[in-house]
Amino acid sequence: MWKFRSRTPGRPVRSVTVNDRSYISVTNGELRGIPAAEPVLRLTFNIEADGASALFLVSGSVHAESGLNLSLGAAAPVLRQLGYSNWGDGTSPVTTQVPAEWTLSDTAIERIEKIRDGGGLTIYPDFQYALFSPGTGMPDWPQPQRPIRVPGPGQPTAVRVDAHQWVKDVLEQWQLAAAVSLVVALPARGATDEHPTVVSRLMTAKQRLTAGKPDDLKASVAASREAVELLRSMRPAAVDTAAPKRDLAEREAVILDKMTELAQALFSYDSAASHTDPHLRDIAWSRENAVLALVTATSLAQLIFART
Repeated sequence: MWKFRSRTPGRPVRSVTVNDRSYISVTNGELRGIPAAEPVLRLTFNIEADGASALFLVSGSVHAESGLNLSLGAAAPVLRQLGYSNWGDGTSPVTTQVPAEWTLSDTAIERIEKIRDGGGLTIYPDFQYALFSPGTGMPDWPQPQRPIRVPGPGQPTAVRVDAHQWVKDVLEQWQLAAAVSLVVALPARGATDEHPTVVSRLMTAKQRLTAGKPDDLKASVAASREAVELLRSMRPAAVDTAAPKRDLAEREAVILDKMTELAQALFSYDSAASHTDPHLRDIAWSRENAVLALVTATSLAQLIFART
């Protein structure tokens, strides 16, 4: 005896029961890239079951922040033998994991990256399972004492992945990219009002970069530029014109001056208002430029704060 249910995006699956003795509850686990002869995208599901054996079939689709989407197709099917008598103390529901694995060609990865365009994405799993047996009742448990679980079993939902997480957990595992995290700690001594303001500007730049829309990228570069301008105020206004005679603070001031010029150049390059030629006014704000401005500003903040 078996029953069959499926989930489509936006419509949860109800509890699946066989002879009032079995159910399967499914919730999302982690998303990872797995290195192999051909890269594998693995989405793990957490399973809780009362005495049932099941065949799991998962398909999925990728929806990018750009508004584009594509189908991942069907993952490799997974058969799990579940039941009280085979697990643990023989009286508790089974808790295990089921991996949905998509083997992706270079072309498939290229298509995902093209629609992602450096931003985040959402994976919508279509989770299906077929129960092949009514399961095994709890040994020596009279029916009136059988546990009743409320609310009903959970079911998988959409998986939202931001750009940094995608690079760190998927592309980096495939050795197709590298994720770098920069931490700016406030100085233990000598902190001024400008220090937390710099951190706030960098956080804003990161948040707007993650959001990823053209206006957000513009705001991200602007916030990075403001952070650099604040950092510049922490160093001498006047710098010795003879480079060999400059002390450490003056040398850092020169770096910050150049960084301010770079941030302004990036802002002007991507800003349509700065172009007099009409054909250049359709230029799109570049995520790469926003990343360059943020990472450089963050690195300089680490340097300056360490010497405060």
